[in-house]
Amino acid sequence: MKKTLILISVLCIISACEKNYTGKFTEWGDTVTEDNKKCFKENQIPYKIDNGKIYIPEDAFDMAINTCS
Repeated sequence: MKKTLILISVLCIISACEKNYTGKFTEWGDTVTEDNKKCFKENQIPYKIDNGKIYIPEDAFDMAINTCS
């Protein structure tokens, strides 16, 4: 019984730590670099590339600035 409760607690904590970005996509930069794409993938930040510019969700800006700049 204890093991089951511990497992459920761990799963709840892990799922609570996941980030789900839902904001409107805004421009991150004028040029797309492999370093930017790699950093976004490593930090699970969704991005779009349109006309050579990279866009990320508004609510991911703080995370991107802290980890990818």
